[in-house]
Amino acid sequence: MKNFLNLAHLKFFCDTVLYQSISEAAKINFITQSAVSQAINKLESIFGAPLLIHNTQKLILTEQGKIVFDHATGIFRSINETFDKVNQTKDIVTGTLNFATTKSLGMSFYAPTYTKIKKNLPCLDVRINMGGKSYIRTALKREEVEFAIVVYDHNFSQFAKHTIKKGHFNLYQSTKAKRNMTWKEVFIDEYEGMYIHKLKEFFSENDQPFEIKAIAGWELVANFSNLGVGLGFFPDYIASEDRFPNIKRYPLELPLFDYEIAAIYNKSTELSQTARAFIEQFTLAH
Repeated sequence: MKNFLNLAHLKFFCDTVLYQSISEAAKINFITQSAVSQAINKLESIFGAPLLIHNTQKLILTEQGKIVFDHATGIFRSINETFDKVNQTKDIVTGTLNFATTKSLGMSFYAPTYTKIKKNLPCLDVRINMGGKSYIRTALKREEVEFAIVVYDHNFSQFAKHTIKKGHFNLYQSTKAKRNMTWKEVFIDEYEGMYIHKLKEFFSENDQPFEIKAIAGWELVANFSNLGVGLGFFPDYIASEDRFPNIKRYPLELPLFDYEIAAIYNKSTELSQTARAFIEQFTLAH
């Protein structure tokens, strides 16, 4: 070989491309921006071509940069698969696992099981990334995370899935609230959220005088209900007695609004041993 590539330099370059920012690449790798810039300059010197073009808006990959990025991504995938194969020969699950989830699932679903999973998989370094549906789809496509845990709907139909838990949406109210304080308003996550149109139709067909208001986030909706500020419409996994002790189901029989929590991943890839072990523990916990 004419020149030896430094894998760290390749990673700094790939992170800069993925996050469209030298400062972000420096932050997640715990180094200075100058070190990232020097690493990219070193790669450009080795390949004898510019890899990135800087303008006022964003970083743009050159033709040579696209080639290096695509092949570097494959290199890191191969390295991870090598570690996975070696770990399969051991009796314990080790390594680093990156997955994504929503804030709601992170707080209400993953956090309560963290201690148990950590006890059963003590040598697994789990790194959680939280964001919305758009972020999760992008992170999976870019292979920034191996899989994501989501409330499955049409937004994720392009991915393979492994079911973890099923449940239902319900109306909830505070145990301390008087009925005439809660029946006027129903708080929801978003106006285009799961089952909202069907919920509106049900209210209309059954002459239920509820006013629906979106406040962005099932956790916030649950907090409102817990405090006695209106009714809340959200999935039952959030209604934990430990976190929301004042919540109970509102006595109105709704249609069956079911949901599915699933681990999703790219159909073209196979989950690693560490991912399978983690998801299995996650499934057993629920």
